[in-house]
Amino acid sequence: MRKYIIAILWVFLLFAVAFSPSSQLRAAAGGSLAVNFSGIPLSIDPETAVTDTEKILLANLHEGLVAWDNGILVPAAARSLEISGDGLVYTFHLREGFWSNGDPVTAYDFHSTWRRLLAPVSKFQYGFLFDIILNARAYRNGELGSFAEVGIRVLDERTLQVELAEPAGHFLALLTLPQFFPVHSLFNTTLSREERSAYLPGFCSNGSHCIKEWESRDYAVLAPNPHYTRDRVHLEKVKITFLAPAAAISLYGAGLLDLMEEPPLSELSKYGSDLVQAPTGGTGYLYLNLRRPPLNNPLVREALALAIDREYIVEKVMGLNGIPATGLISPGIPDGITGQDFRSTGGDLVPAMDIGKAQALLARAGYPGEDGFPPLELVAVEGEASEAIARVIAEMWEINLGVTARVKVLTWPEYEELCTTGRFYTARAGWISDYPDPAAFLNIFSSGAYENFSAYRNKEYDHWLQRAQESTEVRERMEICQALERMAMNDWPVIPVYFTAKPYLVSGELQELKFSPQGYPLFNTARWK
Repeated sequence: MRKYIIAILWVFLLFAVAFSPSSQLRAAAGGSLAVNFSGIPLSIDPETAVTDTEKILLANLHEGLVAWDNGILVPAAARSLEISGDGLVYTFHLREGFWSNGDPVTAYDFHSTWRRLLAPVSKFQYGFLFDIILNARAYRNGELGSFAEVGIRVLDERTLQVELAEPAGHFLALLTLPQFFPVHSLFNTTLSREERSAYLPGFCSNGSHCIKEWESRDYAVLAPNPHYTRDRVHLEKVKITFLAPAAAISLYGAGLLDLMEEPPLSELSKYGSDLVQAPTGGTGYLYLNLRRPPLNNPLVREALALAIDREYIVEKVMGLNGIPATGLISPGIPDGITGQDFRSTGGDLVPAMDIGKAQALLARAGYPGEDGFPPLELVAVEGEASEAIARVIAEMWEINLGVTARVKVLTWPEYEELCTTGRFYTARAGWISDYPDPAAFLNIFSSGAYENFSAYRNKEYDHWLQRAQESTEVRERMEICQALERMAMNDWPVIPVYFTAKPYLVSGELQELKFSPQGYPLFNTARWK
């Protein structure tokens, strides 16, 4: 108990030292925001930023060529762009923008950053995201000796041109990811370490904020970038600590924090009205092996889907990190047309549990009262949540349908081997989209997709998916993607169970706080009432 009290006192002392009492007062205009993230950032450089906290900071400090604005893609560091008729060449004309040190943002900043990230010796873990660019994969794999052969070219200081290997309607959505954000070109050079330190990512930024104070592992203070002109920044500063949720919740309760991530579930009763579950672009689902009877019967697949209580699974297993699935594509993926997300405009495609209808469907499929239905095996990768979800679903099938189901827990290599060879009945799985676009989910069901463990084959689906991938016309792409999702959900190659979410507590006095499709809070438009 004594150690616990000392720890809490130390946390309050940290706040007292780092942020003076006067800074806690919220001015009618401006004011400061106190935030806690539970992870400790080690890097804000796109090359080595891998944790959520690091990506959140990068998303608030740097800015890409385009950005999401209320669900619509708009120019950001670019002022305009042109796309060639064949959809392969994108020419970006940069706006008059500046780094936080006053230097102009140029096409060389993007070019030199991407060249450094794609170098074969780079530590960058997301090079595959660039593979849609001509020769990018070959270069990062060391198969090309010159970056000049990669489809990334500087035409002049304010013009960047990118050539793709094939048409990709989702390319602009890729550019909204922090992995594509630039750092100052002088940071990417062979200057000495001391000279490069003046251009450190975050401290020298092209986004709405820059770092003014940084105490490693303890706290950071962000201030508006004095040279940023694209949007008006309302907050005078954002003060960020990096504490475990168990410590941060006490500070939130005391009014010393305005936003915190991952609040303890046990404390939710006190702050339920402040809860925000930001979608993170993921869906948990079950693969159904269409090659194995009786799962080759769509009536059986639908019956199994209707016998699952998603609300119960989220409440008892996922907690605040899940939302009951109503489709395949997660909320938070912008539709690019209306300003709403794709899930809202696509509607609910996964009905709530309906035991009576599920039993009737099973009877129509030739299994009245579960007679003759073979035992099902549900495989899951070892892990507390994965195993728990699989066991709950197996129990629901037994109780609601009388179907015998047993869970088989495997290591990832064992699981992958069974699924790729088709030697399974059902398999618990999850998918986190690599980029904020519906195609990131829909590609799973392409006939040739590696992840198509269900062995779903639909020539019409493949045709329209290819059309969506090649189109650069947003409305056409979204309409096709909505039709493709409905087509897939009508055939039930998978059963969506939950959407992933990141929970935050957010003060009710804070307005216009937005979240990226990855669930990252963005401070550029936030303000106090």
